[in-house]
Amino acid sequence: MRTPSTECPVVLVLPAHDEEAAVGAVVARVPARAAGHPVRCLVIDDGSTDRTAARARAAGARVVSLGRNQGLGAAVRRGLAEAVDSGAAAIAFCDADGEYAPEELERLVAPILAGDADYVVGSRFTGSIQHMLPHRRLGNRVLTLALRRLTRAPITDGQSGYRALSPEAAAQAQIIHDFNYAQVLTLDLLARGARYHEVPISYRFRETGRSFVRLHRYLVAVMPAVRRQLATDVAPLRRRPLRARWSPPHTATGRHGPAGAVTSGSGTECSSSYRSTSSWAGVRPDASMPSSGSSRRS
Repeated sequence: MRTPSTECPVVLVLPAHDEEAAVGAVVARVPARAAGHPVRCLVIDDGSTDRTAARARAAGARVVSLGRNQGLGAAVRRGLAEAVDSGAAAIAFCDADGEYAPEELERLVAPILAGDADYVVGSRFTGSIQHMLPHRRLGNRVLTLALRRLTRAPITDGQSGYRALSPEAAAQAQIIHDFNYAQVLTLDLLARGARYHEVPISYRFRETGRSFVRLHRYLVAVMPAVRRQLATDVAPLRRRPLRARWSPPHTATGRHGPAGAVTSGSGTECSSSYRSTSSWAGVRPDASMPSSGSSRRS
């Protein structure tokens, strides 16, 4: 696979439902660049009834609204599709509630940009957890063990909300139910032969709002989907050279080419065939990556 141009963006997708208290601060912390690539933040507003969309736009994100609440799995599915359409070099997603550090984005996308992985998961259990409710820690451990046995892969955090995919993996992945994505996405991609990788990340328990995860409801929704996924035949992952590259549309040398393509002065092109008419907004130019040893209170 060809190494993507450093003008191609890394897209960070933040699925959000009623996160007005946290989403603005999370977007503002998104780094301007990761591994030499510009970063674009995309918030998928999953039918919020508060000011989530307005707060995200004000902080510098592009927002796509689903209209009604469809579920986390549906929001991630839409985010991956939007990011693939943008010609991203790598696509990551994490929760919009502040539990994960957007400053650690480079850790997630670096193995993909280097051509060493198709699917990267940030592991809280090999990183830093300063606070997690005991029953959630136990539930995570049990579900991760089950997923590891099903896949025979070295999975240490099967429910992590911080992940990254190559453009090919994102384009071909199938999230078969709307409620959540964690187990079915991993089962789908590993069945396709995706190269799996983990990196340590920091985690802190949310300080605002309320998580949608309730153990009984979660298991009732997720387990049938896992069974369906295991019974589904999937095609092998097709790794193709990047056919499109991206350059910022608002530079002094930039100009708009035909059919929605954006062409820079150097001739670099990328498809920008968005179904939405909204445009990308820049993140804070002073956002930066912390050192690899940094962690945050959970």
